[in-house]
Amino acid sequence: MHFSDFYGLVPFFASALLALACALMFKAGFKRYRRRSPLHGRKVGKLPGQGLVERVAHHDSELMMAILLMYLALPYAFLVWVGGKVDWGRVQWSVHESIFAVFGLLMFGYGLFDYVRHFRAREQARDGLLAERVTGMQLNRLVAKGCTVLHDLPGEGFNIDHVVIAPRGVYAVETKSFRKPRQVRSGENYRVAFDGQVLRFPDFVATDAVAQAQRQAQWLSKTLRESLGRDVPVVAALALPGWLIDQPDEVWHNARVKVFSPMREGANFMAKESVSIDADTRRLVKDALAVRYPDIAD
Repeated sequence: MHFSDFYGLVPFFASALLALACALMFKAGFKRYRRRSPLHGRKVGKLPGQGLVERVAHHDSELMMAILLMYLALPYAFLVWVGGKVDWGRVQWSVHESIFAVFGLLMFGYGLFDYVRHFRAREQARDGLLAERVTGMQLNRLVAKGCTVLHDLPGEGFNIDHVVIAPRGVYAVETKSFRKPRQVRSGENYRVAFDGQVLRFPDFVATDAVAQAQRQAQWLSKTLRESLGRDVPVVAALALPGWLIDQPDEVWHNARVKVFSPMREGANFMAKESVSIDADTRRLVKDALAVRYPDIAD
């Protein structure tokens, strides 16, 4: 048996090894140069059923791999068998072979691009999920102070991450996760300044999050007005878990959006004893928002 008999196996092993090498190199580079979530390394409590959710996600991934293996098993075995039967010494490279080679490289390149895109999107989704869970758990503490807390309130093509119905007002809370930079002065990579309009992080400026929180509060105010037939004070709030927020007292009192960190007692300002909404109105607000959640059929 001559070495040329194994030429048909080369594309399969080359593709697998190249894919593995690209994935490992990207992961290594991403881990080395990536920003880190401000919640990285912190001990965060788990929600009910979170362990089962993680197990379901693991088994979903394994199921997809098993299905992919079954789907490709016979075609790959057939192609390897055919490749071993070809007399590679008589094969001449021509335009047709070049077209197939370019097509294969383009498909591999697209797969690599898609891998990188989804890898980054998954990391962002993980950060967002952790930030929302942390904020939600901190806001749930306000229930003991007479507040009602709702999560993932369905809107019109969007969700409001959290709604707090408190004696002093209704708060529409948007949660954002911004990764902290690695190369800044020590102790400065987790500080953000808010001037009432924009968020100034150590190495970039963000405006969209503040505007989004304001839009959602306006929608919630409009929805409650239509449901109750009267105005209910709705305050826009933006939660940045893990960040230390620098803002003057004047900004805190006058800004249209309350920017805060929910860590420790950072959300307690919503439960101050000042009463702007009586108990009956708060109950009506809760009922008006509860109907936006879908019913669970028996």
